[in-house]
Amino acid sequence: AALWGVLFLVGFALALTAATSNVDVWRAYCYGYGQTKTIASIQFVLAAIQTFHFAVRTYSLAFSDVGFFLEAVTVLLFFCQLIPQWGLAHLEGVGDGVQFMFTSAFPECMMLGSLLAVPQTVVDGQSAWFSFSWLGALNLATMWGRLLEIEKVNLEIPKFAVLDAAATTFFKAYLMAMMMLTFENLGDPEFLVPFTKDKWNTISSFYFILTSVSTVGFGDLAPASSLGRFVTVLTIFGGVLWVAGVGFKCLQVFAVAASGGGFFEPFLHAKYIVVVGNPRHQMLKDFILELFHPDHADDTDELHVSVILPNNHDALTSIPAWVKSTGNFDMMGRVHIFNGTALDDKDLNRVTISAATCVFIMPDLLASNVMQEDTENIIRMMSLSRLVPKVRKILLLLRAENKQLLMEANMDSNITSMAYDQFKLEMAGKSCQVHGFGPLVCNLCKSINIEEDEEEDEADEENEAKPQWKKDFERGSGLEVYEVELSETYAAREATFIEVVIDVLEQTGGLVYLIGLVEQRPDRKNVMINPGPLYKIKQAGSMKVMGVFLAADREAIMQCDVGMVFLGRRERAADDDDSLDAAGGGEAANPANALKRRKAGSKDAHIAEINNIQLKPEQKETALKLARCVRQHQRSMKPPRPPLRLLAVGGHVIILAVGTEKTEDLRLGVDHFVKPLRQNVAPEDILPVIVLAAVQPRDWFNVEREEQVYFLQGSPTSLMDLQRVNFTGASTIFISHVGSGREMGANQEDWTVDFEVICCTRLVESQLPPGSPVVVISDIVVDGNHPFLPLPGQYGGKAADAHTGRRGFRASLADIAESGRASLLNAAAMVANPEGAKKREKIKVDDYFVQPRFAAGRLFAGGNTFTSLAANTFYNPTLIDLVSAMIMCQITMIRLPASWEGKSYFELFDYLLWRQSLLAIGIYRHADMSLGGGKEMDRSNARTSRRIASSKDTRKTVRLGFIYTAPPGKETALMPGDMIICFQAAGPDTK
Repeated sequence: AALWGVLFLVGFALALTAATSNVDVWRAYCYGYGQTKTIASIQFVLAAIQTFHFAVRTYSLAFSDVGFFLEAVTVLLFFCQLIPQWGLAHLEGVGDGVQFMFTSAFPECMMLGSLLAVPQTVVDGQSAWFSFSWLGALNLATMWGRLLEIEKVNLEIPKFAVLDAAATTFFKAYLMAMMMLTFENLGDPEFLVPFTKDKWNTISSFYFILTSVSTVGFGDLAPASSLGRFVTVLTIFGGVLWVAGVGFKCLQVFAVAASGGGFFEPFLHAKYIVVVGNPRHQMLKDFILELFHPDHADDTDELHVSVILPNNHDALTSIPAWVKSTGNFDMMGRVHIFNGTALDDKDLNRVTISAATCVFIMPDLLASNVMQEDTENIIRMMSLSRLVPKVRKILLLLRAENKQLLMEANMDSNITSMAYDQFKLEMAGKSCQVHGFGPLVCNLCKSINIEEDEEEDEADEENEAKPQWKKDFERGSGLEVYEVELSETYAAREATFIEVVIDVLEQTGGLVYLIGLVEQRPDRKNVMINPGPLYKIKQAGSMKVMGVFLAADREAIMQCDVGMVFLGRRERAADDDDSLDAAGGGEAANPANALKRRKAGSKDAHIAEINNIQLKPEQKETALKLARCVRQHQRSMKPPRPPLRLLAVGGHVIILAVGTEKTEDLRLGVDHFVKPLRQNVAPEDILPVIVLAAVQPRDWFNVEREEQVYFLQGSPTSLMDLQRVNFTGASTIFISHVGSGREMGANQEDWTVDFEVICCTRLVESQLPPGSPVVVISDIVVDGNHPFLPLPGQYGGKAADAHTGRRGFRASLADIAESGRASLLNAAAMVANPEGAKKREKIKVDDYFVQPRFAAGRLFAGGNTFTSLAANTFYNPTLIDLVSAMIMCQITMIRLPASWEGKSYFELFDYLLWRQSLLAIGIYRHADMSLGGGKEMDRSNARTSRRIASSKDTRKTVRLGFIYTAPPGKETALMPGDMIICFQAAGPDTK
């Protein structure tokens, strides 16, 4: 007590001093105290010895010299540890200091004081043995929790949770037992003796009732009166029912929480995302994985995600089970699933919607009724806007035409919206113009982390065996788009865009590229991709200039700061060598010539029917608009068929819309596909577009004025209908399940939705001749279906070996090579039965984004990319505008002349930006890619590997292109056949 009093008085004086003086040095010293794993382990062992030794002393009633020494060391160690905490608490204020003295300091002072008094205390002629050492159980429990924290043990794992519960229960039971032993041995103090003199008093009555209600009933007390016995009976029956009711209520609360009920309130200042809508399990999984990707580790420390799903949704049980599975430790306790609706304020308040940083309204990508799905999500968004109008909202729609509903509700300016069909078709359209554009942008939308095997030797061996094209592609895939504020040094030096780009490249050793600028003002923002080499960097007033960087991570971005050498300005020798020619993807088209293109609809200025009607001028204008609308509708009901001459010449683009046979209201959104394909393209460079679908689209009016856009009714999976559009003479074929919903059966799994795309792709590629230049782009919704789309030639048809014969698409599965068939079927089993596939630990199917088909720009996982883009918009609000600007930006592909072969990519990058205002973004390079039968694809097949080891390398290859995004400028040498993908300047240079 004396020791505690001294600490209390000194601490009080310290608190008063801190309130009137600067004690930052003292506070820094107290904060500097840390605890390592070794110290915590030693303290845990000593605390365990202390508590065990006290339990032994209760039987021996003696204090050994060794035991006294160990307890003294333990108590002094913990007391020394207490001093910095004591000082820090009092430096924070009087209130914190008083609280600390009555909580943490009290048991330590009791243990130290009683231990120091033991050698000086004699009872009945014998040395005393009692001390308050049993309070060491508090330190034991504290050190247990500290060790779990240091080791980062995940208590969501059942075995660890059970172990922790057992340990803490033992500590508490020991503490209460020793407390009972102490109080019973010491007896009541004098002021409590009168209360325990009588058999029945307040304390004993409480004791009797509680033991009786809990059905323990020790029997040491029993009522003697009739009324007392009657009350006891009523109490027991009523108490048992009450205890059962309380237990049932508690179980009900846990059951409701487990089924999506309950409440969640995030921590103060925590980042908090709320998801509403009707997303499928796979979409939610992709969304959560993207949010908690290791690349965002610095931004997810305090991130929590709450998801509100409708009744009977599969993800109510599947997502919690997946989150708790092995490998998702970072998400445990931070992803919360609730059952409810966004239309009910009570459900929104259960997830504390007012504390949300951002709200996502997500659709079902496999919805059978697209219009209904979008309408419901727009209503959800309106409900959210009414309750939390200032919270940022991101609305995902299935069709871009439904954005009109937002405009009608005057809400389009309050939210960020993006449409699945628009994003997918614009990407596909641009990919038809610029090969490799699809994987380039998809990799920038998605966080990709190329993982290596756990064993280092195996990883090194695999890295050596990996082909060079795959190393280059994976290196480019690891880059992401970062929006970082530009250094004020650039504006102070009146630097131009090219000087900033070169400075960033020099500062980072050619690893980080600046590709654009975002000028943010309070009322608007301006996104510019390649504003031009002479565009001056401005920092004026409230405008903030952000740079758009391509980098492996945010820490890799380095800029010129105050006191640093500016490396952007350089002398460039006069060089008239303009031997770089544009080839494809914009063909260096002059925008002024492209604007001369006239649409067919301009011929409707004179309509004869209007002349015969007597109308007022304003009525005549209305009638003229109606007549034009009617004519446009009539023309859209009869889409033009492709002329025979066009089909014979070839070079056209074909859209194969599969899965439309049962659709009555088909809306393809072809205008989104055509827009980037025709952006700033001269009339002589226009690529004809032919749509082949089983049903005539109802939204053809959006493209009926576009030149050379045709429709042909037929089945994309019919070889006869494919021959009608001369698919072997096309330049690009895009295969997708677009425009219509998907009729999902009751027991049908999500992964089966892509079977029509898969069948159509394999039919088309099996009928193309070997070495065909036709590019086939397949769009799948579930990215796990990529094993069903091996490279052309890996299965039967013309591209297979000559001895397989020409058995067509029906025999394609039988034509797969032995090793390729094993890996394909194993991958299919993993998609169809994930639980069963876990037993095959040796089978490993790579992600779609490292597959040769995706690297070559022939695979587009629209659903996964769309979801990743939405998730990354949380970290980068301008990302959607950046991607849109990239899609709409005019792109040129430059054939590398022989004179540039062997030079560094940095030299060409500087030349193109300075001489031609072209911003090089990557290289489209060709390489021989394995079709199977070799080491690259057959590591999981031991029998095949042994066959390869004992024979020659029999693997088949095909020469395909791949995109090398933003290669290291000073390390990458240009090779023959390289195509340089460049963004043209957004407008005239601003000096």
